[in-house]
Amino acid sequence: MKQIRNKTTTTKLSDLITSSQLIVESSLVEATKTDNIKAFPEKTLAKLKVGGFLTASIPEKYGGRNLGLVPGTNLALLIILKNIGKGNLVMGRVLEGHINAQILINRFGSEKQKKLFAQDAMDGKLFGVWNTQAADGTVLKKIKKDTYQLTGSKIFATGTNYVTRPIVTAAMKDGSWQMCVVPVDQADVKSDASWWEPMGMRSSRSFKITFLKSHIEKVNLLGSGGDYYQQPEFSGGAIRFAAVQLGAAEQLLNETKKYLVTLNRTQDAFQKMRIGQMAIAVESGNQWLKGAASKLDDYMETPTKIEGEKLIIFANMMRTAIEQICTEVMSLCQKCVGARGLNKPYHFERIIRDLSTYLRQPAPDAVLADVGSFILNSNASASETLI
Repeated sequence: MKQIRNKTTTTKLSDLITSSQLIVESSLVEATKTDNIKAFPEKTLAKLKVGGFLTASIPEKYGGRNLGLVPGTNLALLIILKNIGKGNLVMGRVLEGHINAQILINRFGSEKQKKLFAQDAMDGKLFGVWNTQAADGTVLKKIKKDTYQLTGSKIFATGTNYVTRPIVTAAMKDGSWQMCVVPVDQADVKSDASWWEPMGMRSSRSFKITFLKSHIEKVNLLGSGGDYYQQPEFSGGAIRFAAVQLGAAEQLLNETKKYLVTLNRTQDAFQKMRIGQMAIAVESGNQWLKGAASKLDDYMETPTKIEGEKLIIFANMMRTAIEQICTEVMSLCQKCVGARGLNKPYHFERIIRDLSTYLRQPAPDAVLADVGSFILNSNASASETLI
């Protein structure tokens, strides 16, 4: 089965994988030029549009490529996200958010909604997922038949002024959380850039967004209250952002090698040792990536409760392992290049800032505790629990 999956990935999606590799160098250059809160990597975004990445995770019958929607496509999806992350973590984060939205639409949308939002993506609309609450969180209430009103604020609204079709979660009268696809370019909203003064990921434009009695049509309500948090999709989504993060670690290894070769420092025993450690860490990350793709395929083929639980635990293990891998690679990289390498025109300092910021995902201790609890409460041996 795994051989068939890999063959499917290679034959049907190899062009997207190749295109994602070709974007890396130009994206890396633009990342340096746009390393500020007022900028956005527009040239890389344009390449993603032209390359078909924004429509790849749409069902084939609506003109897409089924990327990440059916078994056999998940390895290609994670490799693509990793490659985009190698060039620029900001664009990796933006693409991951766009694809996350497409997956949610495919999972919870009606046929009418799938067709409608597929056309939006075909027209170049950028999607995302804005879920993090501000103190004045979002509220959605019905004001008349088939029309709702969205008020309140979100923070970490990645891609502000560029994402025009975010999926926004909001509280309903009954206390449930409802997803809605908001046509931001047609809504009454206010953005607050002063909220975003981060160490890294500066050009992600993760501003605070306030919705000012924005009208939302019923057709834009996605799924039912609480669907956004359905498992295993909610926790399993960590696999995708971990793939993006791994891309930055892999790029740090590439840049470190290039730096040492250029300065003719390849014969130093300690440098060899550090490069060896970095290579082991990155390769272990790639093995986690392959395992995660396999677990996603398993669940898509057999969406049972037990397969869902295994997916959640594996996703928690992967995101934890990738964080540890990235942390180790960043530390070894800095030892290799020293103070000189952490200066311009080298990319190390910015990549490390971006990666350090992106790694700060919510509840790292809780997800690790969940892994331990699952292993301890399983009737199988520890080595067989996730098989």
